[in-house]
Amino acid sequence: MTAPPVPTTTRRPDAPNTPLLEQMTGMLRRVSLAEEPKAVLAEFTEVMRKMYGTTGYISLSTRGLPPGHYRITRLHTAEQAEGVTSTRIAEADPWSKINDLAIHRGGFLGQVVETDRPRVFTNLNVTDDPVIGDALQDIRSALAVPLYDGGEAKNWSLQLKHEPDGYTEQDLERSLIRSNLIGGTVRLVQTAKQLRDAKAKIDREVHRIGDIQRALLLDELPEVHGATVAATYQTYDTAGGDYYNIHPLGVDGLLKGRHDGRWGMMVADVSGHGPAAAVVMAMVQSMLMCLPVGDQESAAAVLRFLNRHLCAKRIEQTFVTALVVGFDPQDGRLWYARAGHPPALLRRNHPDQTGDDAVEIRSLEDVGGLPLGIVEDAEYEDAEVFVRPGDTLAMFTDGILEARAPDGAFFGESGVRDALQTCSGHAQCFIDTLNAHLEAFQAGGRPQDDQTALAFRVEQIGQRPATYIADQI
Repeated sequence: MTAPPVPTTTRRPDAPNTPLLEQMTGMLRRVSLAEEPKAVLAEFTEVMRKMYGTTGYISLSTRGLPPGHYRITRLHTAEQAEGVTSTRIAEADPWSKINDLAIHRGGFLGQVVETDRPRVFTNLNVTDDPVIGDALQDIRSALAVPLYDGGEAKNWSLQLKHEPDGYTEQDLERSLIRSNLIGGTVRLVQTAKQLRDAKAKIDREVHRIGDIQRALLLDELPEVHGATVAATYQTYDTAGGDYYNIHPLGVDGLLKGRHDGRWGMMVADVSGHGPAAAVVMAMVQSMLMCLPVGDQESAAAVLRFLNRHLCAKRIEQTFVTALVVGFDPQDGRLWYARAGHPPALLRRNHPDQTGDDAVEIRSLEDVGGLPLGIVEDAEYEDAEVFVRPGDTLAMFTDGILEARAPDGAFFGESGVRDALQTCSGHAQCFIDTLNAHLEAFQAGGRPQDDQTALAFRVEQIGQRPATYIADQI
């Protein structure tokens, strides 16, 4: 004999929702979209009025106050006959301007907050109250529910009715859980709002830092006699810690002096990224403004100057890597020094060769040294190489070398070499090729560090211009 089927309470998918379920669903949906605490409270208050016949609502705050003292953050009452809500709301925003609300003690509400226990009030007759006057003269019953935060009753929710026996102990039990869930939701929305406001403020400041930092970079690359230059500069965040510059030698930071056609170049990178790195890089740029003209003759002297001053600032857990290069178009001499920075790559054409042998790529790693800002008496040395027309120098930060593919592989020096090998050798062609290769390699992923590269192509040698003053550059 087959057993009869077991009854089930599962509702058919096409069964209609009950009015109560529809109201609750709509309320929760709207609450999930709320961005202001008052919107959450308004939704709950309205549903409570419709679903449970609540006539009015009062919220109190005892947060940070002596025992027996309170602030009235909301007071809503309704005309029983017409069902039209009339609202009395504190003038100040109870969430952002709680300290602007008056502090009270005594009266009916003082009885509510004298303990931290939930209570049912019946047969009320609150008239001529010392705090709220006759605001509750038509109210005959109330539920007083503490809202706990950190184990203490720091807020109170009062639900009001006209009937003398409008609430029971069972109502109080249900309301205790419901009201604390509502209070928790209000706090979450308020916290989210505070976080959004704080983030917006931080973002504005970071954008200002980024604007200041970018203002320290070259508005446009200078025209270098006997060479062409190109650069790319991409920050991980709004503000970054990378830096590049091309500067006429013989001229100080204020462009005072006489330029004899030689040029200095620098690419640098502060450890980390973001606003802190941008501030340190701004310091480096300011220090370069004070570099004595005599120190420009040696790339190592530039690094020693920067290292000495960065160490004096005692910027803990922060260092700067840098590559400084000098170029003389008269004889093609190129001198350089490194402070913990990736070595430059030199691309040289061999027209008499074919295939891969037609292009030689050499790493300029003959000298190196500690990053700047670590050891005050760190030593740096110059090295030199003679370049010829058609040679291209590529300088870059480790944000390019450490770019990652989706599988975690690094772009590395091999990626830079491939871009140098693939391009025509012209400065802008290398920069465009490098950016294209990086974009394809990262496959749309966000870079994990600032990415900067500077390309310098030698066009002619032996025709250094006559000395001229800086404002003619």
